[in-house]
Amino acid sequence: MSRFVAGCLGLLCILGAYAGTAHAQAEAGAQSLLIAPGARSDGMGRAYVAVANDANAIWWNPGALAFTTGHDISTMYTKLVPDLADDVFFSYTSYTQHVEGWGGLGFSLGYLSYGKSTATDPDGSILGDFTSYELAPTLAYGTELMKGMGFGVALKLVRVDLAPGNLTQDQRPGRGTTFAADLGALYKLPQWKSSLGLALQNLGPNIAYIDQDQSDPLGRNVKLGAAVTPFETEIYRVLVTADVNKSLLSNGAWIEDAGGEFEFNRLLSVRAGYIYDPRGTIKDATYGLGLNYRGIRIDYASVPQSQFLARVNRFSASYHF
Repeated sequence: MSRFVAGCLGLLCILGAYAGTAHAQAEAGAQSLLIAPGARSDGMGRAYVAVANDANAIWWNPGALAFTTGHDISTMYTKLVPDLADDVFFSYTSYTQHVEGWGGLGFSLGYLSYGKSTATDPDGSILGDFTSYELAPTLAYGTELMKGMGFGVALKLVRVDLAPGNLTQDQRPGRGTTFAADLGALYKLPQWKSSLGLALQNLGPNIAYIDQDQSDPLGRNVKLGAAVTPFETEIYRVLVTADVNKSLLSNGAWIEDAGGEFEFNRLLSVRAGYIYDPRGTIKDATYGLGLNYRGIRIDYASVPQSQFLARVNRFSASYHF
């Protein structure tokens, strides 16, 4: 394997730490599938599988699409490791809509840029510059199987382009394509002002960048969460939520997330949470703010990364109509 492809795979491990996954997930391919979208969920400690009431439900829990109302569009752009590289970023745009008598449909597009790299031969001579990226379009559908019980499926295509063939030592491109599916369920308990969520993510074949003998598994995992609204009036609302996340790869550990949101006058939201990921070396608080006006919501969150990376600020925007 050429030096620059190895370097890209090293960056995959760094992004695995960013994504808040355990060590086993850092060894997975297609790291863009592991980056959670939305600053609202970030502010609540990434405990969102039982909430997922916006367009980001496509990623968090496609079962929540069963309860989609109207149309919702969300977008996010964030630099992942600004203390290491300015041109490594992730963008995510999603759209959902209610279809009368059917449930909810959604589409999303995730793009992960690894930035520009320089290829060199074994003697250190420069061969040229190149850019690396991942692209993951997704289609999703959710419907109510019974009153209060939503079930959904998200189907995604994953394209990873690490390096062009003309710059590799063996003249073979470092590229890979695969597909995956997410399954999700959301059970609403209106009498208790609560909900339960379950999501199985990234179920699909391995992705190979060079050849099948060097293929990597996708970051397959299962999430289970609960959310409750203990206080709600016309002026304010309090939401409390918690998730557990288990990697399905070998040596995968449990990750525990919890958080809450205080919303005032359906205009301003204050959020806080905590991520406990002992193997991913993330044990720290999150916090964030949200502003909602006439269906337009702007969200901000400060989130921790692995212990050798600085905290990052994330912003996202959405529109419900």
